[in-house]
Amino acid sequence: MRDAIAKNAGKEFDEIYHNIYGGSIWRSRWSLWYFTCEMKADDIVVVPRDGGFSVCKLIGEVKVSDLREIKDIGFEWKVEKIIDFCGPREAYASTSLLSRMKCFQTTADILDLAESVNTAIKRFNDKKPFSLPSELADKCRELLDANGSPDHFEQQLLSYFAKQGAKAKILPKNSSEKIGDCDVEAVFPLLHLTISVQAKKHWGQTGDWAVQQITDYAENRKKSDNADTNWSYTNWVVSFAEEFTESAVLKAQENGIVLINGRDFCKMLIAAGLDIRSASLNRKIKRKVFKRLAFSF
Repeated sequence: MRDAIAKNAGKEFDEIYHNIYGGSIWRSRWSLWYFTCEMKADDIVVVPRDGGFSVCKLIGEVKVSDLREIKDIGFEWKVEKIIDFCGPREAYASTSLLSRMKCFQTTADILDLAESVNTAIKRFNDKKPFSLPSELADKCRELLDANGSPDHFEQQLLSYFAKQGAKAKILPKNSSEKIGDCDVEAVFPLLHLTISVQAKKHWGQTGDWAVQQITDYAENRKKSDNADTNWSYTNWVVSFAEEFTESAVLKAQENGIVLINGRDFCKMLIAAGLDIRSASLNRKIKRKVFKRLAFSF
């Protein structure tokens, strides 16, 4: 058998295997053949195991195992582990890959699932296991990116705070007396809390200027307000961008500013519940109600 494998002689291997084993394990012969003759160096292999799975890359060449002390023959590949995951497989593996991991064969060709394997590797390396809220947040952000204006972004903030029970409003812009900047302000009377938000429909990164704007606004409010000492104020920068610059993070830490990126904001929107009716539809409904009321008079 070793000679047949070394010569890559499939027919000879088949005959020898049948002569030695045959019977009940006849169908499993190709698992050994694939392992020794079809798999090549740099191939990527998925190894299912209890409590998770590994993805490895084959290194060197297959060799007769030195670890076997029984009469049967054994072969081994040296591998480099790409990922080694312990936990629910569905955190990183797609449905199709999960299904294939249940295969009873020792070896199986999963070239058709190459994209699923690459996705699992990327999810693992990025530390982003599959999560329905996260996936929905990414789709939400994609849609807002394609269709939402900066004004619409502020409206989404307004809607979010309203659903949390706040009395929220978009503040006037371009005031000559304005110090700093705040786009949306939400008041929670029962909590004695006001949240002031600087909103940025940015892409890529948001810098420290946004943090400075809300910081200046907060400082000016302290000087001008004679508010109840039992009232609390907190200040946010909500950006559509993926991340904040290091200087923005540092300035936020120094001034107690909460930073929320686009992905986390979309998660907040989904958790609060999205409005399924468009603004234009709402306007149509209002016009119909108005006409009916006018007719009744």
